[in-house]
Amino acid sequence: MKLDKEVMPGSRVKVTLTAEGEDVDKVFAKAYEQLRSEGRVPGFRPGKAPRAILKRHYSDDIIRELAWTAFLEDIYAPALEGSDLKPIFPPEVPSLDELDDFGEGQPVEVETVLTVHPEPELPDYTALRLIKARTEVTDEEIDEQLEQLRESYADEIEVERKSVAEGDLVRVAMNIIGPDGEIMQETESEFIADRESDQPVARKLSGHIIGQVVTDETPIAEDFDDEQLSGQTVTIEATIKSLRERKLPELDDDFAAKVDEQLASLDELRDRIADQLANSKRRVAERNLRNMATTLVMRASEMDLPQELIDNVTASQVQSYMQYLQGQGLSAEESVQAMRDDQDTVSSQVIGGLKLHYVFQAIADQEEIEITDEDLEAAIPGYAAENDIDEQMVREAAEVHEEMENRLRNFATQERIIQILLENAEIEEVPWEAYSLRAKRHMDQYVEELRRPGKPEEASEAEEAQQAIKSDPIAEAETGHLAQEE
Repeated sequence: MKLDKEVMPGSRVKVTLTAEGEDVDKVFAKAYEQLRSEGRVPGFRPGKAPRAILKRHYSDDIIRELAWTAFLEDIYAPALEGSDLKPIFPPEVPSLDELDDFGEGQPVEVETVLTVHPEPELPDYTALRLIKARTEVTDEEIDEQLEQLRESYADEIEVERKSVAEGDLVRVAMNIIGPDGEIMQETESEFIADRESDQPVARKLSGHIIGQVVTDETPIAEDFDDEQLSGQTVTIEATIKSLRERKLPELDDDFAAKVDEQLASLDELRDRIADQLANSKRRVAERNLRNMATTLVMRASEMDLPQELIDNVTASQVQSYMQYLQGQGLSAEESVQAMRDDQDTVSSQVIGGLKLHYVFQAIADQEEIEITDEDLEAAIPGYAAENDIDEQMVREAAEVHEEMENRLRNFATQERIIQILLENAEIEEVPWEAYSLRAKRHMDQYVEELRRPGKPEEASEAEEAQQAIKSDPIAEAETGHLAQEE
């Protein structure tokens, strides 16, 4: 018996099993023995009918079918299991009707194509060059946070004047008018009059008086959900109904005590804000560093993901997402439409998730990572924090549910891999405000170096321009959004 393998695109392998005539005779002998023991042949007790009698009593089709079943069980399946192939899906077994040469004493050749797990070609992940944002806090950032606090403690005072002043809290009745001149929506809202606001209505309020109408023309994005409005312009008419003056508290020790009675001075409040900002920046910087390391290795890894696997996982994700949408109150039709709108995002996330899975698996095999019970226990706090659940719940669930234990094991393995990536990396620190742009450029260029060791390849000007004006959904799914978060 011989097993030949031919690698095909899409992580598929063509397997050809050749069995000699004597191997085939063994499965036919098994078929006759089954007929002899289980069949009923007139004139013979069970198990006593000679082969020649069995051949006359049973049709060739019945005998071949039994022999073929024995061939699959005794020869075909063990041969595949004994190979180094790791099929994702059960193999498609050839039909007996396709094998005219399957008969006693005759060699037979059986072909099948298997979809196997991809084996990534990993870059050198032992000496990555990474970028990390510095986390020092500036006085300007502290002042900005103080001003936001001050805004939140502002007193609202009724006034007799009719004219809106900068900083007033203004209540308006709004009509949103479509391109056809029809009122689409009527609502009431409150705005803080601010000429530098991101809200168009708020920018135009100062200087107007109660009863006047403020208008704004607002373009609708091309990818807006409502196709009839996408790319169109709507008109907002805001009629000023009332106003209140907002009086901001002085930034002094009394204000600090108002924020927290345990604070004795404004300086202590500034110190607290500085600590909070620094801690927040450190968390974001560390998360971005980890994401950059894993994303670089994943994007620089070469692998041939099977389309069949992508389709199956995508279909499963789509089904789960539609069930979620319907659970949120959407109808079946609305869920289908929402799913169509998000199809590209789901597909990108599936591809990124599969690539990351196989890259982590390959590194774990290469590093011979084994997770002990002690490692699982040590991973519980991190897993609980990442998923916002109680540590004890994780611990108890892992003890009784195999799926939960596997999730925890995978998490511990990933943490070990990230530790390996970071401990040998060369990390350059850059200013906080410059991180997003530097990180994007570094990843786009450095990933090519990792793919082609010793042959650095700068991104072309066209590629840089393209990356600067568009967002890569796959990269965002892979990195968990490397953009700064505060």
